This record gives sequence, structure tokens and C-alpha cells, in this order.
Amino acid sequence: AVPAVGVSVQSRFLQYAAAKQWGDKEFDRLDKYTVALPHPDATASLLSGGTELTGHFSNPPFQNQALENPNVHVVLDTYKLLGPNSPTVLYATEKFRNDNPKTYKAFVAALAEAADFAQNDKGAAADTYIRVTGAKISREALLKIIDNERFQFSVTPTNTYPLAEFLHRVGAIKNKPASWQDYFFEDAAIGQGS
Repeated sequence: AVPAVGVSVQSRFLQYAAAKQWGDKEFDRLDKYTVALPHPDATASLLSGGTELTGHFSNPPFQNQALENPNVHVVLDTYKLLGPNSPTVLYATEKFRNDNPKTYKAFVAALAEAADFAQNDKGAAADTYIRVTGAKISREALLKIIDNERFQFSVTPTNTYPLAEFLHRVGAIKNKPASWQDYFFEDAAIGQGS
């Protein structure tokens, strides 16, 4: 299960892994075995064991909840695949940025404030997550997840270029960026703590 077949970040990571295993021409070799399912539903299906679902390309906190079950194990770890990375990024077109400078600046400032908040006050971030999402996860379990040294909350993307380069090679993106800075606006880092 992936959130969206062929286009979600989880699906793209799976394609990247397939290309590393069988070559770029086979990047979509595993797509036919994937189904689109939201993380909460996929986690519930995997844990129930009563469905045809045999795997879930997940993310926190769902992967952590699933791994508490002794019948669930890790098959692919994106940190082993790419190294530390930013699996989720937000983007805007340059046209939107230029046509809406006040909206863009306000959004980026709020995003930087939220990243700083989550990075520096993980307890309050956990409380906010539970309150806003209504997630059925204990505060202690959530704190254990977000206090993991692997997780950083930042507006600067980390190690995204290998995936961007791959997406260009297989035709998923038209223009090949020369570096990660081709898709990162310097003003997005304004207000960022570190």
C-alpha cells in the first residue's frame, strides 16, 4: 500500500529502489503490485492480517505503530536507500511566488515558525499533533517518535537531489535540476532557526 500509486513520495521511493535493483528501465516494475490506501487504513489492514495487503510503505507515526506487532518487519528503509532525507517537501511554482509575494512570504514565515516550534519544543508539538489530528496515540509514544535523532524539522530540504535526478532520468520531471538549489528558494530559509 502507498498513498497514491506511481506519484506519492512512497511510490517514488519504491521506484527509486526498484531502479537501483533492476535498472532505470525497470523503475516501475513494482507499481503493478501497489494499491492506493491512506496510511491509517493501510496500517489497520496490515495489522489485522485479514486482508490481501502484505506490505505498507509507511511513515511515522503509522510505521512505528505497525512495527510494535511482531509479525511486521522493515523491508525497505529510505535512510539506507538515500541516507538522511526530507521525504516530504512543500513546493510552489515560481509564477505563484512572484505573483503572490505577500502570501508566499507569510506562508514561508509560518512554516519556518512551525518547524522551529516542532524542533525545539517537541512536547508541545506532540500535544498539538494529537489535538489537531485526533490521533489515537499516546503522548509518550508520539514523543518517542518525534524525539528520534533521525527526524529534523526544517524548511531546508535534505538529500533530495538524488531522487530529483532519478525522476528526471525516468521522465517523471521534465527539467533536470543542476543542484538541489534549483528547486529551493533562498528566501524559504528566512526565519529558520538552524
